[in-house]
Order: sequence, then structure tokens, then C-alpha cells
Amino acid sequence: MAKKDRKWPENFTIGVLPPLGGLETPHVVKKWTDVFAKDTGVKVHLAVAPDKPTKFKWAHYGLVNMADGGGEEWNQLLKGVGRYGSRDCGPFPLRIVWVLSQYDSGFIVRGDSKIKTIQDVKPGVRVVDMRSYLDSQSNVEGMLAWAGIKNLERDVKWVPAHSTEEKAQLVVDGKADIAFAVPSSPVTEKAERNSYGIRWLELNSEKDPDGAKRFWDKCCLIDFGPMFRGVKSARGVWSMIGIDQECCHANADPELIYNIAKWLNENWNRFKDLHPWLTQTTLGNLMTRIDTTFIPCHDGLIEYLKELKLWTPEHEKRQLQNVTLIDRYCEAWQKALWLADDKGIVVNAGNKEWVALWEGYRKQQGLSPFVYLPSLGKGKAFRK
Repeated sequence: MAKKDRKWPENFTIGVLPPLGGLETPHVVKKWTDVFAKDTGVKVHLAVAPDKPTKFKWAHYGLVNMADGGGEEWNQLLKGVGRYGSRDCGPFPLRIVWVLSQYDSGFIVRGDSKIKTIQDVKPGVRVVDMRSYLDSQSNVEGMLAWAGIKNLERDVKWVPAHSTEEKAQLVVDGKADIAFAVPSSPVTEKAERNSYGIRWLELNSEKDPDGAKRFWDKCCLIDFGPMFRGVKSARGVWSMIGIDQECCHANADPELIYNIAKWLNENWNRFKDLHPWLTQTTLGNLMTRIDTTFIPCHDGLIEYLKELKLWTPEHEKRQLQNVTLIDRYCEAWQKALWLADDKGIVVNAGNKEWVALWEGYRKQQGLSPFVYLPSLGKGKAFRK
């Protein structure tokens, strides 16, 4: 693999979402790729997808070179559930290229709400319903599990919202008690300026490990820690902390992925101040993510980490386990598709027959769930 004279393609395409509701991904990617393009001569294209399933499908079928996603989003895709349950979506052999950023998120109530802690969340609570448009709805259900809510339909009054702007306004107007929010979002900044202000529900996994376990048991793949950016009301409050991963298909060119990883690491100081999120696009956050993730690293990234002497036998063992599990899901998915075809069942996320067939087949095959794995402890050397 050439390491001195890097060979770059003429074009490189990255899947992103529109910059709506505080999702600043295209702005973040544009900042570092402008520097990258100037250095390498590569023409970088940002392919704007209408939704996350489409963005991930593009990565699957090679329409984009890579796309970003959080742990829970990749989890849902690999399991082929929710919006990822149609024939042209579902599991594929994805691999990590690098990390996009570390991010924080949580749950807001209006400043005068009687709900002051997670323990105050009781049956009858009014919660903004995002099931129609956001994968982060799973985090909402995790929060309710933390609070001890057992029946999500009987004990929760779901207040429908159809956009990130609407969900925050429902809390501001007193029509809902709790909504999921991102501290750095313009929508959240606007909500904080209302006459009552907003307050965040603390999710401290160290103080309440039992509550955190109930959250994780809902398969919400996220870590917890003090929020570190965005509106003042969020700073220092324990909530959800995640690391978005840029991923590609396993068959992506190893030399290209090696060169991308090397360039991102070696040039971080040149682009880190171009956007607040880019301060988190670090080798340290990459190693932290690799410590616990169920997603394998791409061969090109592994080659670079070996060069840095960061790839260990423990990483190699974990890599094999992760690859094996994803391959099993991909194989089971294909066989389930054929089984559905033989039965005349339409393979679509909205078809209950197909959803039941796939769920039953997964159980029959004994496929383990995707979870945060016991930490390898290798990323701690990078932590301050």
C-alpha cells in the first residue's frame, strides 16, 4: 500500500442530511473537505439525502463513499428494523472510516415544569412523539424506561410532532411536558429564550446505574456524561453523549480509506477551529469509539492504526467478532428476503407480515443484539 505518494481519486462523495433543526452535518463536512480538496485536488461532493435510511442506502450501494451515523442509527440499520426494514435498506457490511464528532443531547422541560428530575416522570406524562420522523425516538423510550415507565402506550400521552421546530414549541407552549433536544440546535436556543426558559432532565449513569441499565436494555446505544456545548442551561448537566462515525462499505478501496484516515489525523490542527464540531474529530475520539463499538474498522483504517502502533491483539479479536456478527445478519437478511418472496409477502418496513417474519427469523437464527461492548480501555490514553 503506497504511503509516501498518495493516490487520490478525481471525485469523492459524502452522504449528508440537510442542515435542518440543528443538524449541522453538511456545514461541518464542508469545512474540513474544503481544506482536504485544496490539499489533494479531489473534487468533494456532498450528496444531500432526504432522510437517514436514504443516506445509508447510498453508502450500501456505492452511491456515496461514506456517510455518518450514531451508534443507535447504525444499530437499527444492521437489525433491519423501523425505517430500515425495507428490501433496499437493512444490514450490509459497513466499516468505520473515522469519527465525525462527539455530540450531546438530552430532554427538555419548560422552566416552570413540575418535572424537575427523571424521578418526577410519572404515568400520564405528556411526551413529544417523534416516531414518524426521527431515529432518536428510541432514546425517548430509553428515557422513559429510566424513569420506570413500563407501558409506553398506557402510561404516556404522546403528543405528535412533525418537525424539530414543532417539538420544541410544544414544550414552550405547555402542550407537552418533555421533548428530545440537541443543545447546539437553533431550535433549542429559541426555546431557551422563551419567558419560562427550559430545564434539562439529568441522566447521570454514575449516580443511578439501575436507571441507566433500564435505558440500555432498550438497546439505546449511547453513553452518558456532562453536556459540553450549546445553550447555557445544558452545560455540565449529565445527559447523552455520543460519537458519530463516518462509515463505508467493507469493499471500499483500502488505500483510499488509509489515506483519508491519515489525512484527517495529520491535518486536524488545520481544520479543527473551522466549526465547533470539528474540535471533536480526533484520533482520541476514534480510539474511544473503537473501545466499545460493534462496528468493525475498515482494513484501510486498521492499516493506519497499525502504523501508529495503536492496533492491538485485543482490537484484532474484537474486529473478528464484530465482522462475524454483521456477516451473520447480512446472510440472515438475504435468506429472510427469499423466504418472504416465496410466501408472497411484500418486503416493506410498513408491512406487518414482513416485520413479523424478519423478527421471527432473527430469533430462529439466534442472532445476538448489537450492544456497546466491554471497553478495551485503549482510548483512555487520549482522555484528558
